[in-house]
Amino acid sequence: MRRRFHYLLSLGACVSLCLPSACARDRAHVTSGVRVVAAEAVYGDIVRQIGGNAVTVTTILDSPSADPHAYEPTTRDADAISEADLVIQNGLGYDAFADKLLAASPRQGRTVILVGALAGRHPGDNPHVWYDAETLRRLGSALATDLGARMPSRRTNFVRGNDRLRTWIDGFTRRTLALGRRYRAAPVAITEPVFDAVLHAASLSIVTPPSFSKAIEAGNDPAPQDVATLRTLLTARRVAALVYNRQTVEPSTSRLLALAKASGVAVVPVTETLPLGMHVQGWFDGELAALAQALQTYRRP
Repeated sequence: MRRRFHYLLSLGACVSLCLPSACARDRAHVTSGVRVVAAEAVYGDIVRQIGGNAVTVTTILDSPSADPHAYEPTTRDADAISEADLVIQNGLGYDAFADKLLAASPRQGRTVILVGALAGRHPGDNPHVWYDAETLRRLGSALATDLGARMPSRRTNFVRGNDRLRTWIDGFTRRTLALGRRYRAAPVAITEPVFDAVLHAASLSIVTPPSFSKAIEAGNDPAPQDVATLRTLLTARRVAALVYNRQTVEPSTSRLLALAKASGVAVVPVTETLPLGMHVQGWFDGELAALAQALQTYRRP
């Protein structure tokens, strides 16, 4: 996927677009469930797990091949946004199309959750915030709170759904930290800064030149010296793994992937969108397991 960044004005993690009295009226009319629009599939999956049959969820980027920066909203998307009680958006310029849809259809009673703001990030920061465990905890709490305010009779169900999510997040965090204790500062190469939150949490050292990963993320050709640096790291097996975004097919990264395999460097494939047919738990757990397996084969020089 090719990437461009756009400035996103964030007014806070949760932006309420109504007066309290208007919100009360709107929520009182919710009888068939809370209408939710998630810009990304990962957030749609999370709100379904917390809300259960109390939510009706529409996901805009519901295909793993969809590029958020090149995405053109459809009439279906506009209709869903116009009717939504709750919108979950990544922010940080990652899904700027959602800003246009929201601006085109203001609605009383709608809440917009900007996940990037929940993470404490700002425009220009790494937008792949869903891989950050603490951000997922904050998102789960924000969702349970909003849904509970809209449907008080089901608040306990939402709390339980969030508790189940947090139990998994806590386990994922423990496994990640365990890798850090065992392989602290082990060097890894990346093609893009997609999985960086997990790599940092595992106390691993990302040795890819930042200018290389930023160029790939922006859809630009990396500098020859950066490519040469990575080639040396791979051929000399100075890295424990190459963490490879398999959704981006680009000549430079494809050649590095082939070189890593030929050099005997473990490859950890990751994605930035939820694979079809999976929940966030299986997605993250599978990638963490692949990282752990790669680290087991690494021998420090």
